[in-house]
Order: sequence, then structure tokens, then C-alpha cells
Amino acid sequence: MFRYLFKKLEELLLPERQTNNGARYLEPVDALRLIHQRISHLAQQIESHAETAPYPQVAERLRRIANEKWNSGNRLKQIIEKLHGSIPEQLQFSGTGKNHWQRLIRDLEDQKELDDLLSRYEFALSRQLPEITDFLQELKTMDDSHRQSLTQLIAVADPQAAQT
Repeated sequence: MFRYLFKKLEELLLPERQTNNGARYLEPVDALRLIHQRISHLAQQIESHAETAPYPQVAERLRRIANEKWNSGNRLKQIIEKLHGSIPEQLQFSGTGKNHWQRLIRDLEDQKELDDLLSRYEFALSRQLPEITDFLQELKTMDDSHRQSLTQLIAVADPQAAQT
């Protein structure tokens, strides 16, 4: 009885649970929901950072990245809804920095975390949901491009600038 209650409580509170071999496991819809949350968070963060970018061409590049992330998030939301999942209300982002360079560093770090998350679940999702394999590959390719763009923007940003 207690084992059953504990298992149910664990499922409710910890959707990411351990398998018999100790590895972490998420149901496919839960993994997609987590990826969607990270994409949406990063899109919102980059969009906000574009508003405070010091140069118009940098702001435009950041807006383009944010727009591509929003589009991917919308496609992913449609996939999740087809699987009878739902998207919870999004929380506001908290990624800021004292200057443009620090904000770009934060964007790149969050992009790398998204890349790691995709890598962790890509194989399992492709096996369990083969119909989304092409989308996952497009997402990975786009994220590689975003990581390169953010790296280039950081390379030309001045870390000593006092801009806010």
C-alpha cells in the first residue's frame, strides 16, 4: 500500500524519475514539454536582450534568433498537443546581466543547456516518436547555428563596456 502511494506521489511530483538502472527517464510528452519550456524561455530572454543591444545590427541578429526560437516552440507545441499533451503557463525569464557582453554570455550558456537537453533525449524521442525525427534534426541544426551566432556576437562585444 505504501509503495503504491509513494510511487503515485513520485509520479506527480517528479515526472523525471529513475529507471531500474539508475538512469533518468521522462515520458516522451514530458521530455518535449521540458524542451518547449527551455526554447520559450530562451526566445523570451534573447528577445529582451535584443531590446538593449548597443547596435542595430546586433539587435536585429538577436531578434532573428528569438523569432526562430518562437517558431520552433510553436511547432513543438503543436506536436505536444497532437500527442494529447498540454503546455503549462510560461514563467517569466530571469536572465540578465550588467552589460551587453554578460547578457550574451548568459544567452550562450542557456543555449548550451538546451543543446545538452536535446542531445540527452533525441535518441529516445526518435525511437518512440519516429514522426518527429526530422523536426528534432532541424531543431538541432538551428540550435547549432544559434550557438555559433551567439559566440560570434560575444567575440566582438566589449566586456568592459558600461552599457546597460
